Amino acid sequence: MDFKWNEIRPLQLRPYKPKKHLTMAVEFSNASELIEMDWNYLDRIQLRRQIMSDHKNIVLASDKTEKSAVDELHVWMFKEYLPTHFPQMLQVQVDSETSSGEHGKVLNLVTSESISLQPPESPVEILRVLGGHLEDDFMFLLPSDDGDGYRLQAFVTCFPNDFNTSKKLGMKLRGIHIPVPGYKQKLEKSMERYFDRLEWTVTTTDSPFTPFGNHLYYGDEANMRVERQVVHRSPKTRAIVFSFKIYLYPLTSLKEEGVGEELTVAIDGLKFGNVPSFHFYKRAAVWGDAVKSYLRS
Repeated sequence: MDFKWNEIRPLQLRPYKPKKHLTMAVEFSNASELIEMDWNYLDRIQLRRQIMSDHKNIVLASDKTEKSAVDELHVWMFKEYLPTHFPQMLQVQVDSETSSGEHGKVLNLVTSESISLQPPESPVEILRVLGGHLEDDFMFLLPSDDGDGYRLQAFVTCFPNDFNTSKKLGMKLRGIHIPVPGYKQKLEKSMERYFDRLEWTVTTTDSPFTPFGNHLYYGDEANMRVERQVVHRSPKTRAIVFSFKIYLYPLTSLKEEGVGEELTVAIDGLKFGNVPSFHFYKRAAVWGDAVKSYLRS
């Protein structure tokens, strides 16, 4: 198949429901679906590199004692996964002195850059490489020393939404989700096992980098933001690697598509599901009326 990344339309995801019921909303997928490529790739990785340069302390961090899990993802992603699934974009260049490829490089054919298959010494630099060649954000969770759950020990999150990941480093999974209404009652046990899901909200900017929240005055300024969240467990370190890719859909496009009323009902449905306080958590009190008025106009 002649795969042309710059001709691939981004996934068109519409995960909203008439009522917001807080569940895992799990969809099992295979390895080939872990990373999705589309025509936004080059623009997004350029934006990510700028964000990592301007906001390093917010979007990049690692527990200094933990490098093996980050190493493992780097080697697997660049040596095996990406060249296998996207050979038109990334190709392994094997060192002539070894047939194993351990000291070789991967050529990113989109950017004309070479990536060493040997991870950098610094885990933060490994995260920078991952974040600069992939649209997806990554969070690395490893078993807590006390045997009680998992802790966040490394991350590259260039596209957060009202979420400063740097303040969560070292926290247990349940601690990270304390602000999430109903987390303990509805999600905690599932989150310790698996969490492949889609989550949506409305964001008041066309930028995927909004760690401090946002405001809205006119509905046609807004976008529906969907996070495609995927998890896999690394076979060697047994780390849980949580990845998510951000999709932004302008409300103007959704209105033209004819799904405005469905989204309007879903916005009201944030208050009527099994955790009504999700309406407040999603900041729908800020943007809800303006968005609904626009979608119904």
